[in-house]
Amino acid sequence: MNVMQISFSGLKENILYGNKAISAVKRDFPNGIKSNTYYDTFEKEQDIQKKLELEDGIERTRDRIDDMVRYGYPEKDAVEMVVKETGFANCGEQAILVSKKLDAEGIENKIIQMYICQNGSWHYVTGGHAFCLIGTSDNMAVQDPETWGDEAVVVDMWSGIVQKASEALKFFSGFVVPKKDEHIEFFNKIYY
Repeated sequence: MNVMQISFSGLKENILYGNKAISAVKRDFPNGIKSNTYYDTFEKEQDIQKKLELEDGIERTRDRIDDMVRYGYPEKDAVEMVVKETGFANCGEQAILVSKKLDAEGIENKIIQMYICQNGSWHYVTGGHAFCLIGTSDNMAVQDPETWGDEAVVVDMWSGIVQKASEALKFFSGFVVPKKDEHIEFFNKIYY
């Protein structure tokens, strides 16, 4: 099936499409999606049990997705089916769910993985985050947010934001913080 790629006329339209995609995912999951979201804190003893249950659920979800992809299912379809089955999805899986909704509307998008790396290599990852990006400039380079364009919008169901990319990156600096010997790199692929 050929999907027509929509050319956006502005930042407001991109934000509208991003919000529409998140709303569509939420409609598909009326009971919500269990995740260790940005807003969760695990300071109390009973919260630690909740964190362990979430980590186990997300790990089981990712293992099942990997199995389905290995057996030939398209990744986005596998993510949607498994998350509907398990109810668990972290930022990467949620970015894929949003991307699938954007695809269905013919909206060009990229899933961006933001890694905190050590020793100058993405092979030494200490943390990260994933989100969708829409409305990018024609000459954008994924690795360089300065090239994403003035109408680029981050659509991030996990943290609950749909914002101009430059503003979203400032927001992310509140929880994706590299240490002195680390740096951030951007990729157009999810690696679980």
